Amino acid sequence: MSLLDRAVDTVERWGGERSDDRDRCVELLEQAAEQLQRAIDVWRAFLDDAPESGDRFTAVLWIGAERAKRLQSIHLENRQTALALTELTGVRFKDSLSLAEDIDVVQPYDQLGPQETGVERAESAIRTMSARKQSIERAVTSLRE
Repeated sequence: MSLLDRAVDTVERWGGERSDDRDRCVELLEQAAEQLQRAIDVWRAFLDDAPESGDRFTAVLWIGAERAKRLQSIHLENRQTALALTELTGVRFKDSLSLAEDIDVVQPYDQLGPQETGVERAESAIRTMSARKQSIERAVTSLRE
């Protein structure tokens, strides 16, 4: 069971006396989905004018400092959202490496794989965050029923 599934399960078990907390969880999940969408938009903007080639070490060298800073800013907002969800649900939205895999923004700091390009990393980041966003949207729908 994913962290997101555990949080939804926890919230669904709350009684009516916690309806305000349930509403706040929905709000926070919607916020996380919006943060992921903003990060997806940054990666897509990179794809619109991606260079043919770039440094082989990290995606940040392809994507550029300004976009990396925007992604970092969104990531920090996303971490605060995860902490607020943890406070409400008791489900720690991070693993042993402090990553909130179920809702986390993909940043460009990891080393590129062999023969991987910045474009391929951007496409992978978009797929990953789109899947996370869809999971969050399903969770929101479930909690609203």
